[in-house]
Amino acid sequence: MSEITLPTYQAVEAELKEQGLAAMPAELHGLLSGMICGGLAVDDESWAGPVCDYANEGEPMTDGAKMIVRTLFSTTADELIGGGFEFSLLMPDDDESLSDRAEALTEWVNSFISGLGLMDLQKNQLSEEITEALADLQEISQLGIDEDEDLEEQAALFEQVVEHVRMCVLSCHSELGQRLVNDDETDEQPKVH
Repeated sequence: MSEITLPTYQAVEAELKEQGLAAMPAELHGLLSGMICGGLAVDDESWAGPVCDYANEGEPMTDGAKMIVRTLFSTTADELIGGGFEFSLLMPDDDESLSDRAEALTEWVNSFISGLGLMDLQKNQLSEEITEALADLQEISQLGIDEDEDLEEQAALFEQVVEHVRMCVLSCHSELGQRLVNDDETDEQPKVH
């Protein structure tokens, strides 16, 4: 089990409200995850500009807002770069309603796709695996919960969808994200940035 732990959804939500940032925790975490998976440098604060544009109407963040986003960014980067399969989506707790969790998931996925888009990836340079993962994510971003269907069945399906999103994210990071160690890569390998 990973020693890296994301702050709770409720803690991030309270901090975002207190700091006046116009983003839900799932949206912000999805955006940061997408940027990291798309190759954003993790050793500086290049995330600040896009987050200001996305969650603060282009205005600079307060020190408190920057601190919560920095914490979320660094724990997310550490999870992704850690090399394990421990990546977690910042989502409402399981005791929240299924429709609230499903809404948070669609917000997360849409923001993840936006975060990747900010990294200026060239679609024609993406592998077939990543192209399929992005198509799956696009489809997942349109899902919802049908209140007339069996909620227990939908909850089980929802958990499978969350796991699939997690695996798509790990695939994207594996192919597109930055590495801590430059494993004797040759200059001939195409870089996607």
